[in-house]
Amino acid sequence: MKGKRFAALALSIGLVFSLLAVPAGAVSFTDMVGHWAREDVEALASEGIVNGTGANTFSPSRRMTACEALLFCSRTTGVSAADKAKIYADWLPAAQRLLPSEMVSWASEEMSICLATGIISEAELQALTTSGNISRSITRENLAMYLVRAMQLSPLANSLTSYSMSFADASSISASLQPYVYLLNMYGIVRGDQSNHFMPQGSLTRAEMATMLRRAIRFMDERGIYAELPQYTDFEWLGGTVSAVAPNADGTTLLTITGQGGGSRSVSLPANVEIYENNMLTNASALKVGQYVRVNLNSRGAAYAVRIGGALTTYSGTVTILTQQDITISISGVSKAFTIDRFTEIQAGKNATEIDLEAGYTEAVCRVDEQGHLAQLQLSGGVTGEEGILAGVEATLNGGQTLLVTSFSGITKRYTLPENAEVTVNGEDASMTSRYVGNYVKLRISDTGVNQLAGVAVDSVTEYIQGSLRSFSTSGRFDTVTIASLNSGRASTYDVAVNAAIRYEGEPIAVSDLRRNSFVTACLSGNEIVQLDSYPSSTETEGVLDSITYGATTVLAVRAKDGQMISFNISLTDLPDVYRDDKLSAIDRLLVGDDVVVTVRYNEVETIEAWSKSANLSGTISRITMESRGITLDMTTESGEKLSYTVAEGIPVTQDGATISVYTLKPDYKVSLVVNGSTVVSIQVDRVPSDINQVTGTVLMTDTTQEIMTIALDNGSPLRVDVARARFTMADGTDTDLEYIQTNTQVQVHGSYSGTTFVATLVIVL
Repeated sequence: MKGKRFAALALSIGLVFSLLAVPAGAVSFTDMVGHWAREDVEALASEGIVNGTGANTFSPSRRMTACEALLFCSRTTGVSAADKAKIYADWLPAAQRLLPSEMVSWASEEMSICLATGIISEAELQALTTSGNISRSITRENLAMYLVRAMQLSPLANSLTSYSMSFADASSISASLQPYVYLLNMYGIVRGDQSNHFMPQGSLTRAEMATMLRRAIRFMDERGIYAELPQYTDFEWLGGTVSAVAPNADGTTLLTITGQGGGSRSVSLPANVEIYENNMLTNASALKVGQYVRVNLNSRGAAYAVRIGGALTTYSGTVTILTQQDITISISGVSKAFTIDRFTEIQAGKNATEIDLEAGYTEAVCRVDEQGHLAQLQLSGGVTGEEGILAGVEATLNGGQTLLVTSFSGITKRYTLPENAEVTVNGEDASMTSRYVGNYVKLRISDTGVNQLAGVAVDSVTEYIQGSLRSFSTSGRFDTVTIASLNSGRASTYDVAVNAAIRYEGEPIAVSDLRRNSFVTACLSGNEIVQLDSYPSSTETEGVLDSITYGATTVLAVRAKDGQMISFNISLTDLPDVYRDDKLSAIDRLLVGDDVVVTVRYNEVETIEAWSKSANLSGTISRITMESRGITLDMTTESGEKLSYTVAEGIPVTQDGATISVYTLKPDYKVSLVVNGSTVVSIQVDRVPSDINQVTGTVLMTDTTQEIMTIALDNGSPLRVDVARARFTMADGTDTDLEYIQTNTQVQVHGSYSGTTFVATLVIVL
């Protein structure tokens, strides 16, 4: 947006009828000889900012109309020529609608700048036109308001609480316009006459306007002021409240800011960074803890400018009007409107950073900086939409269901569908069942809980396929793609419809720009693809391991940092590399509560990295009392201290790296707890009583190298069995060996516990 002021202005002066009818040649006007404003007029004329009214005349004493004054004001803004063209294209319809028809041809271009930069609002311009005042002389006090706005000082004027002036006629200045006159006087833009009168209701001549304009431009250039319009910028930026400012000896400054989501980030500010306060250049000493700032970043991600917004004022209320550009909220019955732009931090619901106009948000928190800009907007009470392919339906104990949905990016998320949630199939009310697995679903996610659905719509008619893009061809009569199905692994080739929508990470691309092995979701019509969404083949999910469900296909549920619950299916016959605390480990050594990073490549889990959380309390369970809210666990610590905790039903309890129910705990179990104050965060079973000498279960996996077998006990809990010294026999007495034991085989194991590992002496295959 920032450009060379005069290069832009030179392009803007050709059409203005009364001001710029004849270009100034040698910037010498016969009617300016000996005039007090000659130097200002001829200086501006030489820079192409003003022109004469005739071949050699400027008409310095002619009164300016409101329209002419506004067009003069537009030339102070510093808008670049490139942005001027964009602004004119965007605002021309409004200018044509608001200006008198006879002014459109010569005034609409610069009036568009006035509208875009806030010199005048659409409502104000409409009122000027309707009343006819747009063609009448403008008063000096009204000009003061427009010029202050053009100089980007309106927020400063609005923030003033005192503005005493020494003009002899100061009391005659309209109360609402006094702050504007005060600022122009304070910065030397306007002065009193020989009798120190401002003459607020007096008219304004072309000579007076030229002098004020030159002073304003000089002041703006000295202070680095220019109009920064959000919609005509494309640089990256960071916004937040300053939490720390640390100057360095080399002149750089380490600035730490906290966004509305709570996350902090430190940014190194170069010694030559531009810092603006009240839209005027200042220095790093103006940065204070508690202020809201916006840091502008260049193409390399380095800071080049900082805009100080000052303290934020918070307004909370009920949403009454919401568009992508504006929001109106009701605060105790009083409406308040705010403008939303690309420099507004948005938190919509729990996770989204974009506004979904169909979400039905009911509440809003608006945080406005001292410049009057809506810096942060937090929307809640609505629903957000997501789409994907239904991958599974599971019943829950409370009568609801858990839906597994694979998004178009290939990530499978878990959603809670309450019993009373709305479900439609092809537009008709229905119940959710597993027969819709494989169908397209559109989800409405409630803002009241993480991954909790307000409703789901199933499309069982349209056919979709998800999988890996094996190949594509653009050489035949039709473009074709070959997709290996996510479910069956079988590859099939499809024609691509001529008008098909092809996207990569949401952006339109050609078939020839697709990437092999990327994850794709294709919508089919017969054997033709009418829509194809493609995403990278490799993803990383960082979060906390929430649960492990063992089986032939073992399911890991990871709660990501944004609260989303992500599911990963792992085949026990093709295990990923597992690392725990930076050491090679095994999947059955993972613990609920571990911090994890799961890497998926080509639709399969490739690597799981886990880091354990340290227990801060160990001891032996002495008594367990069952209650409706969970259990009361009495224990004796290793130091002999007796403690009691109420343990909620849903907390993670692990044994040998596997999840078990809290109700599985028994007296004499030795346990380690992660405790935060009086709350038990997680429990790990370290040792169980050794008097158990027989267990039965189903084989989950075997490891002939380590001579280890993992079985699922009858209660569903996994148990690690050491079979190094065990004899294997069939139920009929025939001997066998570990390498012949198949997954899902029922076994009876005799032996004893050593810690939480069961050491087998005899394994009977049932």
